[in-house]
Amino acid sequence: MKVHFIVSVGTSIIGNYEKKMGSKLKPKNKNGRSIPLLEPQKLYDKYEGAERHLKKYPGAEQSSAEKVLEEKKLSLDDCRFHLISTNTPDCIFCASYLGHEVFKKERTNFYLPEHLGSVDDDKFAKEGLPNLLSCIADILDKIEEGKDKAIIIPTGGYKAIIPYLTIAAILYKQPAYYIYEDSDTLIKLPAPPLGVDALAFRPAIVIMENIVGMDVSQSKPYFESLPESFQKLVYENDGKYEYNAFGMRLKKMFEDQPVSTLVTRATDNSLVRQLGKYKDTFLSMTRLGETVWIGDKAPEMADHARYHHLNLFAYTELFLLPILNDDDKFLSEEELFLLLGTVYLHDCGHSRCMIPAEDNTDVPLLPTEIRNFHNLLGYQRMKDGAFLESLDRQGLEIDTATLENIAILSIYHRKKMPLLDGTYVSPDNTIFDAIKNCTIIQNGRSIRGELLLALFRIIDGMDKQIGRAGDVNEISMKAESILADLAFLKQRIMRLENLMTELSPDEKTAADEMLNKIFKEFRDKEKVSDADTPSEPRCFCNGCKSNGCSFESKSPTFSAVELPEYVQLKNELEARCLGKHLALTWEYLGARVRLMFLSLQPTYYYSDLLLKMPKVSHSISGDKKRHITINYDETKNDESKKQIGIVWNKIRDWIKENYPVRTDPERNVLNAELDTPQKIVEGIREEYCSKKSAEVAEILHGFGITVEFQYNGKPVACWQKKDANK
Repeated sequence: MKVHFIVSVGTSIIGNYEKKMGSKLKPKNKNGRSIPLLEPQKLYDKYEGAERHLKKYPGAEQSSAEKVLEEKKLSLDDCRFHLISTNTPDCIFCASYLGHEVFKKERTNFYLPEHLGSVDDDKFAKEGLPNLLSCIADILDKIEEGKDKAIIIPTGGYKAIIPYLTIAAILYKQPAYYIYEDSDTLIKLPAPPLGVDALAFRPAIVIMENIVGMDVSQSKPYFESLPESFQKLVYENDGKYEYNAFGMRLKKMFEDQPVSTLVTRATDNSLVRQLGKYKDTFLSMTRLGETVWIGDKAPEMADHARYHHLNLFAYTELFLLPILNDDDKFLSEEELFLLLGTVYLHDCGHSRCMIPAEDNTDVPLLPTEIRNFHNLLGYQRMKDGAFLESLDRQGLEIDTATLENIAILSIYHRKKMPLLDGTYVSPDNTIFDAIKNCTIIQNGRSIRGELLLALFRIIDGMDKQIGRAGDVNEISMKAESILADLAFLKQRIMRLENLMTELSPDEKTAADEMLNKIFKEFRDKEKVSDADTPSEPRCFCNGCKSNGCSFESKSPTFSAVELPEYVQLKNELEARCLGKHLALTWEYLGARVRLMFLSLQPTYYYSDLLLKMPKVSHSISGDKKRHITINYDETKNDESKKQIGIVWNKIRDWIKENYPVRTDPERNVLNAELDTPQKIVEGIREEYCSKKSAEVAEILHGFGITVEFQYNGKPVACWQKKDANK
């Protein structure tokens, strides 16, 4: 692999010479534009042996290049030099001297972009600078094609030229180095995170694509409609417009930009750099983008594709970077790879709406159930042969063993799944043992599933802040759309209700009786915090097993199999010797649940407006224990909260008007309350430690980690009562 130096040449060689020698160098032939790049003594011969003196007083270009060679321990034989000169006598001399006497002719290419001459030339700005851009782009494109490396030294030349080389370094993501005048310090100019302005490029690319290959005379109205900056990306060639080299580069950058913000966030995640041999596999996996969530059956509560998973990659960095910085062996490459894979795919079950039952038949789910069972649905999807085939058709090679491991970890991301003790029985009677007792092997390495899940549950729980369901305008319009749909949903319910009354009033009665139970179960499961207001003060602890706290309960327990509502309805109808119109009864029940489910969504939107993104800080105690603080501050979006509050009150008024009977199940919606910021943070804390389950805190404590959750800089109360004697 060769290293290519792209150097803009100025006249500091002459300046240094004249400063030290006290005499002037003058060209033999003053018409420098017509002089080719000859041996320097043939161009300048006024002073005998001038080149010998020039070697004593090198210019900035030579000093920068030699400093880079020294620091990077590069051999001249492995380097190539591309010297770009303005078409002026002094610059031509300096480029010729550098190429022949310093870098040697066989390693050097010389470039004189047309019309890049004196700044007094009318064509310097209009044609010279665009030609310079094309020249630089052409050099860098060839370097990229050869898979070589480039180093840009934007040291010499007119001040108007130096920025163009710097821009090239940014767009081609190549390093630039610079030595300022008499300084001996080599400065590296790292490329800032800049790229193509997609918003500006999108409309311009349509016009540019149209005029390329078109006669200049015909394309005049199109060309003149382009912003001046985009006009510089094309040039006339035999009466037609063509892209110049820089235009082609920018076009390629625009076309290569991921359409999905999620892909960008996943691939640019700094933890990806620590994946070692798994980096390419993970990047290949993320090419799925948002497509894995197409068909999301319950996106109202959180937009998983565009927001939720996007946030989680950021929170994974906040939580893990300081840990891995202090101990790069805290997670193996295999464990970090599977953790990031779980961040990416854990919610893919939201795109399914049927779940296997004990008799191996697929049963439908209500919208309220998809969230409850989505971890099981995701597990089944990742193990589904049809899903694997769809990945193959897209050219995504994810081996089944890896996907199986991600599926296993993903199924345990819900609080109801045991990490340390106990078992969970799924609707199809599959028994899931605690993850600690499960053997997970990735490429021959044993994986600590309980540690990954403890980390992930904290990370997943952190995402309850502004932007989870979209920006303020998007959230408001979603709420308005729900309000507008309620009348249509009721009309559908009435049509089904009339059919049920006519065909089977007893089955309708059974469905009506289930509604109250379904609503109560849904609200209980979706409650942001399980903490009751205690009669005595609760403990403000700094993570469990500190400040007098202790673990009282490790794993969640279930006394029976969780049965889908469809199975429960079927069983209830059969117990009453009914069920002839099961399908119609289910549609009727589903329509009523859907109305209640949608009616409640503005309460979730409201809660998504209450908290700013969390701030995470790490500290190490004297006994080398790590303490992580996660603080949430309240937002000041009073006007936005007011907007959602108005829609919520309109929905409540609609429910009162359309369901005036106190026993109507839909009136349960009226009992829902808007959450408070502190209540939400308490709910986030309960992913870590609650009265029902303290597994995450127990596991992380075993690895020397405690987590403290704060609201507005103050600790959130623990569920345990405070012991005044401690």
